Amino acid sequence: MHVTRLLPLIGLLLATGDRAQPPVIAHSTWQAAAPLGITPAGAAVRRNIGVGDSLVFGNHVVHVMATARDSVNGRAIDLARLELATAGGTGTAVREPRTVTEGRAFNWRGIHVVVVAVYGPGELGAGLVALELAAVASLPAAVADADSAGGAAMRIRIPHQITHVTLHHTGDARPLRVEEDPAQRLRNLQAWGARDRNWWDVPYHFLLDLEGDIYEGRDWRFMGETNTTYDPSGHFLVSIIGNYDQQEPTVAQLASIAKLMAWAIRTNGLSIDDIGGHYHYANTGCPGKYLKRYLEDGTLRRMVEAQLAAH
Repeated sequence: MHVTRLLPLIGLLLATGDRAQPPVIAHSTWQAAAPLGITPAGAAVRRNIGVGDSLVFGNHVVHVMATARDSVNGRAIDLARLELATAGGTGTAVREPRTVTEGRAFNWRGIHVVVVAVYGPGELGAGLVALELAAVASLPAAVADADSAGGAAMRIRIPHQITHVTLHHTGDARPLRVEEDPAQRLRNLQAWGARDRNWWDVPYHFLLDLEGDIYEGRDWRFMGETNTTYDPSGHFLVSIIGNYDQQEPTVAQLASIAKLMAWAIRTNGLSIDDIGGHYHYANTGCPGKYLKRYLEDGTLRRMVEAQLAAH
């Protein structure tokens, strides 16, 4: 049922809010393992980069020239052909081509470069290279000196300043059902992210179940993750558990989304115009057609505005 038929109920749910953060189920309550990763002493960047694109970090540029697949001892390995570039103090450019195997790391002119993954044919994110860059001096010695990307425990927590509030869905293969334990979905997501995507925690900052209960995800002071090419730095990521190409959001979910978005806007000094969906920033249908329409018809905007006006 479309939300406009249930506005009185949504109004009642919204009226119970205040200026404080909405009630949140702590990460420690649902997790099977604590978040991993390391926090650098300075800035760092991580992006999924396509062939022909570049990642800029300070006065360093890493350009992805090509990807390839090779075979070593009968085992297929993915490679990234990179061009590393920087400008010296006099403005003289330094360029160096380098072919790097997936999962390798190296230091170059003061930065630590990690080829976290090269997604080959048939993989999620095929054709993209996941790169992570940080100043060598900002990292613990065990990370700065490593020639391997390592696992999720060695991923860098990228500090960021929130500039957008962005709606996602987890996009599971099947809808979330009333009889299911949503915390198990979160544990599955966390385990998959660490094992298959090399993420230090779930990719989103907050996640909601069918009852509108809000679960704490990764620390929102650090950048989230994506399987697409957009830069999630600066995005406060709100995700709804399930698949909203297949299921309708509940009234309770919509009310909680509005409360959480209003809190994020107030806390970070943003405006209503900073709300968007994943599809605004990448070639994707996320957060699903049944959730996306509430962004497009202005319903969520009006709900968040009502929360902001009330407090």
